[in-house]
Amino acid sequence: MARARFPSVGRFARFLPVAALLLAAVAPAAFAAGPGHADCASLMHVALKDTRILSVETVSGPSFTAPGARQALTGLPAFCRVSAVISPAIHFELWLPLSDWNGKFEGTGNGGYAGAIVYRELADGVRRHYAAANTDMGHKSTFPDPGSWALGHPQLVIDQGYRAQHLTAVKSKAIVRAFYGERPRRSYFVGCSSGGWQGLTEAQRYPREYDGIVAGAPAMEVIHLHAGTIWTNLAAMQISPTKLRLITNAVLAECDGRDGVKEGLLNDPLTCHFSPSELACKAGESPATCLTPVEVSALERIYEGLHDSSGQPIYPGWPRGVEYALALMRQPFVAALAASTFKDMVFEDPSWDYHHIDYDRAVRLADRKVGGILNNSSPDLRAFRRAGGKLILWHGWADPLISPLHTLEYYQKVAAFFAAGHPGSEDAEIARIQGFARLFLAPGVNHCGGGPGPDQFDALGALERWVERGVAPQRIVASHLTHGVVDRTRPLCAYPRVAKYLGHGSTDDAANFACRMP
Repeated sequence: MARARFPSVGRFARFLPVAALLLAAVAPAAFAAGPGHADCASLMHVALKDTRILSVETVSGPSFTAPGARQALTGLPAFCRVSAVISPAIHFELWLPLSDWNGKFEGTGNGGYAGAIVYRELADGVRRHYAAANTDMGHKSTFPDPGSWALGHPQLVIDQGYRAQHLTAVKSKAIVRAFYGERPRRSYFVGCSSGGWQGLTEAQRYPREYDGIVAGAPAMEVIHLHAGTIWTNLAAMQISPTKLRLITNAVLAECDGRDGVKEGLLNDPLTCHFSPSELACKAGESPATCLTPVEVSALERIYEGLHDSSGQPIYPGWPRGVEYALALMRQPFVAALAASTFKDMVFEDPSWDYHHIDYDRAVRLADRKVGGILNNSSPDLRAFRRAGGKLILWHGWADPLISPLHTLEYYQKVAAFFAAGHPGSEDAEIARIQGFARLFLAPGVNHCGGGPGPDQFDALGALERWVERGVAPQRIVASHLTHGVVDRTRPLCAYPRVAKYLGHGSTDDAANFACRMP
């Protein structure tokens, strides 16, 4: 959902039961496993509580075709493929490099409501010489109702909320120890979208499970996210899709270039205050070239976000610069995913229709009934920090599915939590948490990748350097590819800094930008 390693993460299928495609350059192994590790077949006899090893297979590489896949995953080392199930139905796979194991474990995330093993995540892990795991989160994906697996099965909701990722890590590390004769010396988690939510859940609930976490575009506070998704989907459906480019061009005409670079995206959307009324149709003007009153109102609702009847925010709106990507928000699967939370987990009524949602009642009931399981947005990361954990949060500024303003809001809440009793500016609050948590906002990047902004970057590599060498990431260089060729690089800066052009050299070269305060 970018490993970061996130490449063509701009393939939005990840929001369905497929997760982020996290690609990256393979770093040399830092640690070679001893020659005496167990053979794959012996792992069938590993005894783990409430866990059954289903199969063990030696994959010689360099390619592997996952079940149901049309194309093989390539460039793989030889590895041991372990498939297992944790009671009641948490399926997971663990891939163990047969040589040049780097001594580390990587947990990986999913998209949407999961429901399937994400083999590309596993492949990315073993390419980097990790022992890598992925889980279906305790259920099989369902269509066309993405949450019908939860109807009448509260235990499965708990598994999805936090139990599946936690137990997958616990059982995987035990198998790693049985295979290599030692526990992983470092453990990392990488995920985007639902994978980002899973990563933050690990930091909040199981702060010693991972030494470092990459949480991209986190789908946290699920109840409020999905209420906001329904709100935004219904508004987006009132705007003609043929006018999304018209709106985008108007936003760019007003706000692109304020940073000294005209590049077809907004480097800092927070400084853009384009008003939908600027495109309102005037008397005699063709509706094809302007916005009708209904469309103006709909776009204003998207920017403003969802509030309850008393004016309290339920979910923030979207920043300027996301307009062209709202075509994705209009897709039926987006509304179906959000609606399934209320239909299957809250009201437990397959006939419930999101078109008639009472936001006050639905959100209040959902928070009370399953919010403690699914929301997972606590700013209290004290135990994670005490354990030495490091967190890299990142989000594309042009994400149409999960608002980057929500991730920014969460980061600010974490900063305020740690600054309690120490009044000061927001920048001072942020400075207090940058020793263990940093946020990177990617201009022009859609949901977990894609869009005109540079979306391919090695967040895991930056996390490794931070955890293992104490080098905190000030900037992460990202690339944009067109037809497989890099045509732009740009630094992603640790918030609140933004990339500023130095005034000389190519504006497509990251070397000509510096991270500075806005």
